[in-house]
Amino acid sequence: MPHPSPYRRALAVLVGLFATWQLVFIPAANLIVFVPRRASAPLEPASYEYQARGTFTSFEPLQRTVDRAGDAVEFWSEASGQVQGWSLFAPGPPPYAVVPAAEFQFADGTSDTALSPFEPADKLNPPLRAPLFDNRAFNTEASLTYGVVFAPPELVDKAPEHFRHLPETALGARGPARAWLALRLKEYRAAHPERPAPVAVVLKHRYIPTPPPGAPRGWTLPVAERPYARWFPATDAYEGYDAVEKRWVTP
Repeated sequence: MPHPSPYRRALAVLVGLFATWQLVFIPAANLIVFVPRRASAPLEPASYEYQARGTFTSFEPLQRTVDRAGDAVEFWSEASGQVQGWSLFAPGPPPYAVVPAAEFQFADGTSDTALSPFEPADKLNPPLRAPLFDNRAFNTEASLTYGVVFAPPELVDKAPEHFRHLPETALGARGPARAWLALRLKEYRAAHPERPAPVAVVLKHRYIPTPPPGAPRGWTLPVAERPYARWFPATDAYEGYDAVEKRWVTP
C-alpha cells in the first residue's frame, strides 16, 4: 500500500486537531459560564447573557488565565455559530413580556386597538395556558416580537445608537406581519360591522412589566407601547417604524 502524501497527512492531522478542539470546546463552553470571571462590556446594551461575573480566586494569575480562556471560548462560539445557550432562558429573560396588538386607524382620526388573545387580562396573576392548544397562532405572534424583545422603549431612548437596525427588522418582517395584520383586520370587521373600514392597521408591541419575585400583591407598572409596522389595506403599502427617529420608513 503506498504511503499517503505529505499533504494528505497534514490534512489528516488538521482534521484530528479540529475534532479534538471541538471535543474540548463544547464542554468548556458550557462549564465556564459557572466560573465567575471578568469580561469586557457586551457589544449590545442588552443581550443573552449567561456568564457568571466577578472573580472566584484572589490568585491573580489563575483568575487572569480563566478570563482569557473565557474570551477565547466566546470568540470561537460567535465566530463558528456555536453559542452555547443552554440555560433554558434563565437568567436571560428581561423583566417584562412583549405581546403584539393591532391598532386600527380610521379616516376621521380615531383609532381602536385589538389586544392579543394571549395577553392575560389579569397581569398580576395570569392563568396557565394549556399546551398544544392554539400553538400555531401563539408561536406566530411570538415570532413577531423576536426582533424587539431586548429593545424596550426606555432602553432605546437611553442608548439609541444600538437600535438603529429596528426599522430594518420591521421591513424584513413584511410577509408575516402583513398576514397577521390582515387576519386581525378580518376579525375586527366581523366583530364591528357598523364601523367603516380602517385606512391603516398598525402592529404595535406592548411591553408588560413582570412582577419581581416576592412583589407585594397589587404591584403594577404601566404597560409601554411602541409601533412596529403599518399596513394600508387599500394600497397594500407597508411601512416600518424607526424607534430612534420616531418616524415611519418605507422599503
